[in-house]
Amino acid sequence: MTLWALRRAGLADSGNSTMGTITIESTVLIPCGRPEVYAFCVDAQSRASVPGQEGQVLQFQDQVPERSWTETHEARGETVICSYVLYPVADSTRMTVTSQYVAKGLGRMFSGAKEGSCRKLEAARLAALKKAVERGVRKARNGQGR
Repeated sequence: MTLWALRRAGLADSGNSTMGTITIESTVLIPCGRPEVYAFCVDAQSRASVPGQEGQVLQFQDQVPERSWTETHEARGETVICSYVLYPVADSTRMTVTSQYVAKGLGRMFSGAKEGSCRKLEAARLAALKKAVERGVRKARNGQGR
């Protein structure tokens, strides 16, 4: 393929995607404390309650309590690796996520064309996670206050 054809397919852009890998960095502000956000996010049972993420088997690695972790999810056509870092901000938590979508097989050739849909999927995934964390923390607080 010529360089022009690679660029047109989105495969020559080394900024966000390389052959077979799409990297997306996102940040979301969650109006909860850092320990609460961390506890919810690394609890497999809590994460299974997040809409759109039911049934996913997450493997957690590199955990630094109340600060960061990495999780991996294996799908049929790709591996998704997400690294999370939590920062305290006043009475909230800023969660920065670096997600890597690593295509398998022939999907590697089309990763550049898939980048837009991965960005939308990632935004929806983080919005659902944020909402679930807020709901989970609110339930825990109400349960303790009884």
